[in-house]
Amino acid sequence: MLKKLFLVSSLFLSLNAFSQECVVEGIVLDSKTGEVMPFVNIALTGGKTGTISDINGEFKLSVPENMTSKELSFSSVGYSPLTFKVAELSGRHIEVKMEPHDLKISEVVVTDKSAAGRKVLKNVLENFSKNYVSTDFAYAGQYKNTVTKNGKTRNSLYSFNAYDSEGYVSKESSRAFEALNYKFQNVKRDFKVNDFETGINYFDLVSSFDIMRYELNVMNAYNLEDFDFTIKSETPENYVIAFTCLKPKVINTGALYPEKYYGEITVRKDKHIVVSADYTLQVKNFSPSALSLLDKNLKNNAVIKCSVSYAEKNGKYSLAKVSADIDVNDSANGSYKISDNITVESVNYKVPGKISGKVFYSR
Repeated sequence: MLKKLFLVSSLFLSLNAFSQECVVEGIVLDSKTGEVMPFVNIALTGGKTGTISDINGEFKLSVPENMTSKELSFSSVGYSPLTFKVAELSGRHIEVKMEPHDLKISEVVVTDKSAAGRKVLKNVLENFSKNYVSTDFAYAGQYKNTVTKNGKTRNSLYSFNAYDSEGYVSKESSRAFEALNYKFQNVKRDFKVNDFETGINYFDLVSSFDIMRYELNVMNAYNLEDFDFTIKSETPENYVIAFTCLKPKVINTGALYPEKYYGEITVRKDKHIVVSADYTLQVKNFSPSALSLLDKNLKNNAVIKCSVSYAEKNGKYSLAKVSADIDVNDSANGSYKISDNITVESVNYKVPGKISGKVFYSR
């Protein structure tokens, strides 16, 4: 009986070990010079799983258990591609030596760094639904609004409860706007509300600067070719990717009249997650009601500087904080500045409290 139990236990352990994902790691080298090769594309054939080698030529890739029978390919501009079976590579640190070759005229030559940055962000988008809250969820926190105009400053501090009826499933901007509902528990101000202008808030506008929740920005798979990317820096944990929009338009900025759009995105390597982003958007004919609002009476220029970060709870990421400093130069109606930030203090996607409607104005 003891022998049978031992055999069954051994079989169970063997099957369990076999079913687990395997890790492939190593370094990529130039076969001629022996120099390390950064930004090499590394991908599983027939799937979307992949990575790139870091600045020191090193890489690490976790292969899902259902893909361990696949092949792993290594490719870089100016080098002959290599392919290996995953089973032959797992469990040891490997050296991949790539053979340089003369480029043919027909080959498309791009800067390795730009292609590498684009690849990192593609990996983020391919893992989007797995890493971010993909169900409806509720969150609460503080929303601060500061408006400076004609030498006077108005400060408002709101305690809010918000409910997103979809979560990070669809990045479609109109759906994201409709899915977000919120209410304010209390409001503290250092001024008296006399009219609609002084009682309005910009909670929806600031929420739309969440580049992982809304689609009309750099974090859209269809827009990535509209940007130039550079891996600005790298640590063992993160990439910092600088981006510049080559031809700003509404589909890749969210603004109806964009002029410039650039910034930096920090990506966590091991999970392919955007942990933070800082960016600048310069626009004409700005309205604080919405970036895409068409109003022929608006004749101004605005510089919007945004910062957004994300936090993890129970294995899922969602917004942690978003802030925006908006300088509006309006010679006709008077220049002004809006400084707003939303700080999330709690998140609930297990049993979220549902909210209906939005509150644009409060006394």
